[in-house]
Amino acid sequence: MSPSESAGIVLVTGKDTVPPDARAFIEEQGFELRYKPAEKLNRQQLHQALADVSGYLIGGNEKPLAEHFEQAAKLQVVAWVGTDFRANVPGWERAFDLGIAVVSTPGENAVSVAEFTLRLILAIARPIAAAPGVELHGRTLGIVGAGRIGARVAKAAALGLGMKVLYTAPRRNEALEAALGIEYVRLADLLERSHVISLHRPGLAPGEQPTLGPRELERIGAGTLLVNTAHYSLIDPAALFEAIELRGLRVAVDGVNPKDRKGLWARLIALGPDRFLYAPDIGYNTGAANSRAGMRAARAVCDVLLGGNSDSVNNQDFRERPPR
Repeated sequence: MSPSESAGIVLVTGKDTVPPDARAFIEEQGFELRYKPAEKLNRQQLHQALADVSGYLIGGNEKPLAEHFEQAAKLQVVAWVGTDFRANVPGWERAFDLGIAVVSTPGENAVSVAEFTLRLILAIARPIAAAPGVELHGRTLGIVGAGRIGARVAKAAALGLGMKVLYTAPRRNEALEAALGIEYVRLADLLERSHVISLHRPGLAPGEQPTLGPRELERIGAGTLLVNTAHYSLIDPAALFEAIELRGLRVAVDGVNPKDRKGLWARLIALGPDRFLYAPDIGYNTGAANSRAGMRAARAVCDVLLGGNSDSVNNQDFRERPPR
């Protein structure tokens, strides 16, 4: 199938996540590029941008809903230019139902996020405006989720900073344990034994409670350092505020809930960076990571539109769904 036969308009959103080389690749394959560099399209703007589109690369901060996929009658493939599409694309299940191929790019930004995690750990261990800081050598780091990113953080902490590392995950990684001398434990043990805790698991599934809610945060010792470069939903913000106030936790996060209707995250930010250090969801954002992820997403989208397939498609049965 040629691009001209497949109604080949490809929408790309966001300013930096899908870089020029990836956008140029889409055009080189013969597709028309519809580029919307705005970092966040609202609900109606996204409906308009998706009109007559057959491919869509999510490089901005918009949140495509089920209704967007239902009304985009020509849409065949959508790509989340990152790993955790389930937490960041609210309408992904409806896309599956409609036979729209859903692409993601796991691992392409793992180096960038791991490095940013280490930066945040060091920033709250040794805040510029406060003294004394915390020496990390010999301390215990607890990692929640030892996938591509968590494993990199564990390696840097164990071999580079001289930290003892605990981890918890749905499945043990015995090869990682043997290579680094780290220990697999239950979440409750990790929270009680760690001086530094770093979250690296995917965002919550529908109906799932925060990984760190009131009960879990009560297990964390006074003065513990907590870092979250994963999804903001993993931590209960009200319980976190109480833990900071009562037990002196120092916290750093990469991104908070943009729909902070109750002002819970704003209250945390108001504590100041020595107690709650906030970054605006930038851990993934380096030129190298964007180039890898953007090009992988562009190739996958073009492959699907040209009648082929890609290992980056999460619902490999998409063509078996009844036509819309």
